Amino acid sequence: MHENSLTLLGAFVVGLGLNLTPCVYPMLSITVSLFAHPKEPRAGSAFANALIYIFGMATMYSGLGLAAAFTGEIFGAFLQNRLVLLGIAFFLFFTALSMLGAYTFRLPAALVNRFSAQKGTGLLNFYLSGLLVGIFAAPCIGPPVIALLTFAGTKGDPLLAFWIFFIMSAGLGLPYLILGTFSGLLQRLPKSGMWLVWVERLFGVVLMGLAGFYLIIAIHAEYLPWLVPAMLVSGGVYLGFVERSPQYRPAFVRFKQAVGIGAIVIGLALPFLGSRTSVVWEKYSPDKLESARKSNQPVILDFYADWCIPCHELDRYTYSNPDVIKALAGFTRLKVDLTRPDTPEAEAIIEKFNVLGVPTILFLDREGSEVKDSRITGFVPPEEFLKMLTLEYETH
Repeated sequence: MHENSLTLLGAFVVGLGLNLTPCVYPMLSITVSLFAHPKEPRAGSAFANALIYIFGMATMYSGLGLAAAFTGEIFGAFLQNRLVLLGIAFFLFFTALSMLGAYTFRLPAALVNRFSAQKGTGLLNFYLSGLLVGIFAAPCIGPPVIALLTFAGTKGDPLLAFWIFFIMSAGLGLPYLILGTFSGLLQRLPKSGMWLVWVERLFGVVLMGLAGFYLIIAIHAEYLPWLVPAMLVSGGVYLGFVERSPQYRPAFVRFKQAVGIGAIVIGLALPFLGSRTSVVWEKYSPDKLESARKSNQPVILDFYADWCIPCHELDRYTYSNPDVIKALAGFTRLKVDLTRPDTPEAEAIIEKFNVLGVPTILFLDREGSEVKDSRITGFVPPEEFLKMLTLEYETH
């Protein structure tokens, strides 16, 4: 019993830590959008709505975690479907329009009425919203979930597995419980706080960028490097000069113009900043793996997917580091594309190396065997990557 209590506490801490990953940022904007304009701006009502919202998130992640545990599917692999990616982009786009003042965000009335009578539809609205927004963090929270899946699998206890993921979801949702409660009380703030409208517009621009992200990875992932510069320039123009909500004080007008100019300058400069060199990879094939073994050469295998945000972070920040490029020069460097994990080729290598999620990085020694305890899951910065690489190969 004591061991299980510690396990659940650990799952809660893991959930809290997930809030530091970039994929959960859309949930901040959506939460503010949902709770900023309540019909009853009372503390008790706002807290109850936020609690139901978090319960919807917990239901989503508990279901996803159990499905991954029992089916062996890669966590987040449901995003490999292009229609799902386009659906997420569509949902984010229309949520962004709500944050930009086009309308007030509500779930479709037909959807709410299908599940509930008129009484209590407000709580159902928040519960269903919690179910939906949990999807957006899935590409980022895979690595911690992999560890929990592995642990739950060794226990062989479905009930414990459910509670592990439910408590993890509660940890993930705690900041949103607080945010939702106080966002629901925004109507009680003094009217002089009209600057909050601009902050809401800022969230809307962020959501537009995220909608663009899912749209790009559904259509042409190679355009991703241009997304941030484009959003900084367009967002800077809109937030600094186009958005003109009333009652802005002159000092705040100057502030938002300065922010807009800064965003435009950074957006225009980004494509020209930094080195474009990076680790050169080959596409994985069993023949290349066998050739490396015969050549007595160590191998690095990088498992990635187009929908995986930490995978793009590895490419942009870690594999572009000059020291990392130099350290991997003596390796056979193979990229394994798991964007479509249900293909026979992908299924074969997933089973061969027991890969539970992306990104996963494996190191094989000169005999073709995986170096013990060297596996990396999730994003690691260049310094940590080099430290792990040095430790693993000093004795091999």
